[in-house]
Amino acid sequence: MEQPGGGCCPLPGFTTMARRRGLRNPKLVRETGEAYLYLLPAFFVMSLFTFYPFINAIIMSFQDVRPVAVVDGEVIPFYRTYVGLANFRVLFNDRHFIQALMQTSIYVGVSVPLTLALAVLLATALNQALRLQSLFRLAYFIPYITPVVALAMVWTWIYHDRVGLLNYLLGLFGVSRIRWLNDPAFALPAIILFNVLRFVGYQALILLAGMQNIDRTYYEAARVDGASSAGAWRHITLPLLTPQLFFVFLISLMGAYRIFDEVFILFAGGAGPLGSARTIVFYLVNQAFDNFRLGRAAAASVVLFGIIFVLALLQITITQRRVHYDQ
Repeated sequence: MEQPGGGCCPLPGFTTMARRRGLRNPKLVRETGEAYLYLLPAFFVMSLFTFYPFINAIIMSFQDVRPVAVVDGEVIPFYRTYVGLANFRVLFNDRHFIQALMQTSIYVGVSVPLTLALAVLLATALNQALRLQSLFRLAYFIPYITPVVALAMVWTWIYHDRVGLLNYLLGLFGVSRIRWLNDPAFALPAIILFNVLRFVGYQALILLAGMQNIDRTYYEAARVDGASSAGAWRHITLPLLTPQLFFVFLISLMGAYRIFDEVFILFAGGAGPLGSARTIVFYLVNQAFDNFRLGRAAAASVVLFGIIFVLALLQITITQRRVHYDQ
């Protein structure tokens, strides 16, 4: 029985018959089984290190979890008991968590757009015919591939209020000495500056690859029509660069909400003066490994996941119609 042409729906029972014939084909069954067999190791690793921790964190967020508990005179290791939404209620009544939530949102709201804007300008500059272009690309990419621990250790000296390079450079312009890591007003800006300079080169190289992939005939046609360089950049480069802009913005948004290492190293294991650099992940780690409130830490991780998921979903929905692909 043949399927009618012209884009019509298959005849009744056609799909079922095709599936039965496929199941009776030993070669098809063998190839499908081999494909799933190749995927099995990756699925096992993801199940062990991604799916299980994710599901377990959701379960723990509704429990009071203690490393050790004494119940009726009996010592029970890793004790769990169901408490419902108690962890979330405590969480949103904790001023330290609210502070961490607000400061993380400020950090994301400033660093992500600022880094992306600088990356666009840097990619535009690197896209020009410059001498030592490869050297410049490498120089801007090195901070991204350098371990964050090494970078943070260097920046602790750059931010030093007496012998730091940054205060020395600002002093040349008459700016008084700033206590970057000891003043609550400058702790969060110090983290923002550190990460902007760390990620701008990586994002610029991704955008540069997108710029160099744009067909040059668009620019030639615009030049024939009398368009200026700025006009061609605005009406050709930016619209055709939206897939890369969307990708960079999305991954930087998700990564910014998970900031922890920079805070921990720059402030020697603390959250900055008066908690001025406390972030959600820092709060989560503090609750889990310092205070042993594992249920509350799991609840904080669920809240963090919800924030990232909602923002990513909104961004995908809003920007979907604004992304242009060069066909």
